[in-house]
Amino acid sequence: MELTMSSAIWQVMVDAAIMGTLLLIGEFLRAKVKCLQKALIPPAVLAGVLALLLGPKSPWEVCRILPLSSSFGTYASVLIVLVFAATPIGDRPKKGAMSGSKIMGMFFNISGIAVLQYGIGMLVTITVLTKLYPALNENFGLMMATGFYGGHGTAAAVGKSLADLGVPDMTDLGYTCATIGIVGGIITGILIINWGTRKGYTHYVENPSELPIDMRTGLVPPENQKSTSKGTVASICLDPLGYHLGIVFFASWLGYMASAWFAGWTQSAFNYKVSIPEFCLSLFAGLIINSLLNKSGAYKYVDRGSIQRIQGTATDFLMISGIGSLNLTVVMNYAVPLIVICALGFAATWLWFLWIGGKSSEEDWFERNMMMWGHATGVAATGVLLQRVVDPDLKSRGIEDSGISDIFNRPIIIGLQVIPPILITTMGTAGSWIVTVACFAIVAVMWIVAWMTKGWVAGRKLEKYR
Repeated sequence: MELTMSSAIWQVMVDAAIMGTLLLIGEFLRAKVKCLQKALIPPAVLAGVLALLLGPKSPWEVCRILPLSSSFGTYASVLIVLVFAATPIGDRPKKGAMSGSKIMGMFFNISGIAVLQYGIGMLVTITVLTKLYPALNENFGLMMATGFYGGHGTAAAVGKSLADLGVPDMTDLGYTCATIGIVGGIITGILIINWGTRKGYTHYVENPSELPIDMRTGLVPPENQKSTSKGTVASICLDPLGYHLGIVFFASWLGYMASAWFAGWTQSAFNYKVSIPEFCLSLFAGLIINSLLNKSGAYKYVDRGSIQRIQGTATDFLMISGIGSLNLTVVMNYAVPLIVICALGFAATWLWFLWIGGKSSEEDWFERNMMMWGHATGVAATGVLLQRVVDPDLKSRGIEDSGISDIFNRPIIIGLQVIPPILITTMGTAGSWIVTVACFAIVAVMWIVAWMTKGWVAGRKLEKYR
């Protein structure tokens, strides 16, 4: 397909250049401003805030100085396809690593809270918030979990799905919940770590106040710098980054084509279009490609580190696009429901931290639980950051076990992102109640299974090390 307007592709380049520049400014601010270092605010969040304040969505007309295009906010819905496509590619879990009570405990810990967040959000929305705000769409109940556990990428994906179903404004609300979650999750995570060290719950650190310089500033000293990827193809033949980008783009394209084909097929076969989001099918395409790579032995030429760098870059730019394109009018119109739902999200996650996470690990419960806290309020990277604060040498295996658990919980999480919007939109309040009851039922079943497999032990006390 040829571009009919050469200016369109140049505008994409300008938007990308501005986002890259803002990302550099965000890193500069993180490296120089002490309060940002103490709060561990990601540069991508700072860049997104700058895009919002200085871009076309700025609340002050005089500040709208960045020449971002009117399509700036749509990049997030495209980038999320790349993020999901890259998720499984290059992954090879070790044999025997996917069994045992530790894995079951971590699976219940990080998966159960996701389902519970959906259930609580829906329950409060349909029983309280829609009564106080009759114009509030019941899909609002999905936004806290979508933003908290899923992050900006999931907010972009679910928001687009709901927009396609005729439900407006949910993308902005999802982005808002995601921003509150990631910033609030880091700040409250640091507070929880300080509380845990005073109580003696931390195993490997006694005073987390003095973090390594690279964690505070984001800049790694030369003596600590190391390669984050490796070349699996000769650069004289093909640049390794381009090679790995090709794999991710291939999976993304397959997901896009499959989504378009399925929508067209259902329309012609049943005279009713059913859409499966591109991000969902790109994930399945990535799984198929990864399976073929593993079975054929071609996995030896795929570097997981390179794939993760592509995924991480797409996520950073996605956050800038999402935050920078927020419609503040929509956010302010829903300010009270957002405050209520996000406050409940943090409260529920804190209680889960103590009652479930604290009894889901035989040892290093606090360190492993920080992975859950970050995962459930922002993104997995937030969990990694917080765990490194209390477990600098990563002895607790929280990152590894949560990664393995994510393999198993992916069908559940994807189902929660795809099915509830369809049920609520097509069935109304009845669909909302089905989603709510189903969420609490899933948590109950997971809890029973965790108890039976000793992944969660009711009598287990919160272990102290000092």
